[in-house]
Parts: sequence; structure tokens; C-alpha cells
Amino acid sequence: AVTAAGPCEGQAVLDACAAPGGKSFMAAMLMHNKGSILAADINAKKLTRIEQGAERLGIGIIKTARIDATVRNEEFIERFDLVIADVPCSGFGIIRKKPEIRYKSIEETAALPEIQLKIIDNLSAYVKKGGALLYSTCTIIPEENEGVISAFLSKHPEFSPEAFVLPQPLGRQESGMLTLYPHVHGTDGFFMCKMRKN
Repeated sequence: AVTAAGPCEGQAVLDACAAPGGKSFMAAMLMHNKGSILAADINAKKLTRIEQGAERLGIGIIKTARIDATVRNEEFIERFDLVIADVPCSGFGIIRKKPEIRYKSIEETAALPEIQLKIIDNLSAYVKKGGALLYSTCTIIPEENEGVISAFLSKHPEFSPEAFVLPQPLGRQESGMLTLYPHVHGTDGFFMCKMRKN
């Protein structure tokens, strides 16, 4: 997902649902530790782990902040070149690693698309004109993936999907979105969509 987002040296990046930090670390590496990354999460304890991980890896461009991604922060309006939104999801794409996921209630998973849409609706305001928004989940459920993107784009005509390139054999994704399946790609189940603010 971070490769699809394409962070570059010198950019200001927000990883809005950052814990446990892997996306922020990968972004910092792709940016050659030049620029700034705000690794944010609602869970303050997890932010300490991100700080420790960044120090261990010798990454100096990551700062952390406790934020609720559904609540507007006026200081963040049009501040970031790239916003990464790896949103809370049902997790059905990683069920082989976390089999307890199968016991989630139907009510709990049915409520997720509304929360996911609320998150990217809010985060979209933080993207600079010409900047990018990356939406991702670790599920293969269309309602949480294409369904959320469709609803978001219908409300935000200033955004449009943008093609991205992944390592082979995946290559260029012209539609700007991709679902990975364990039985097809040999990965966890995962979804990503890159959008550009026009």
C-alpha cells in the first residue's frame, strides 16, 4: 500500500491510522529519511511503540500524535502532500493469521463501511491540492473497499483514482485500485486505492 502511495523525498506525509508503525517506517525509507511523517493513531500506547521503532531503525523524520481520524483538526487542513488511511476493517483478509476474526458479530462488521467513509471523508480535507490520498484495508469485502470508495468519490469530485505501479508480477494498476487475494497473489487479502486531489 505504501509503495502504491508513492511517498517522495521532502514531502509532508500523514499516516492517519499508523499503529503499529510499519507503513510509517516504509514511507520513511522510500523518502530516504527526508521530509516529515506524522504517524497518528487514536491509541496513545501504540504511539510509544512507533517512536521506539523509529529510533531503532534510525528514522528521524517521524513524529507521533494521538488523533481521532473521524474528528476534524483545523490545523491539518490542506497540510499534507500524502495522507495514508489504512482504516479499521473487518480483517477478513488476514483470517488465516488471526482466526478469531471469524467470531466478529455481523452487526460489528456491518457498521464498518460507515466508519471507514467517515474517516476518509475527514482525512480528505488534510490533503493539499495536487496531493494524494491512499485508502487501504486488510479485508476483501467489497462493501468496505470498492463500496466505500464509490461513496467517497460521489461526495468528493475533487478526487479521482490514479494509476500506480507495484513490483512485478503486479505491475501497473490503471484503475487506481487493487484487491489482493491469498489464492491468487500468495499474499494476505488486502485492498488499496490511490486518489489524487485535482
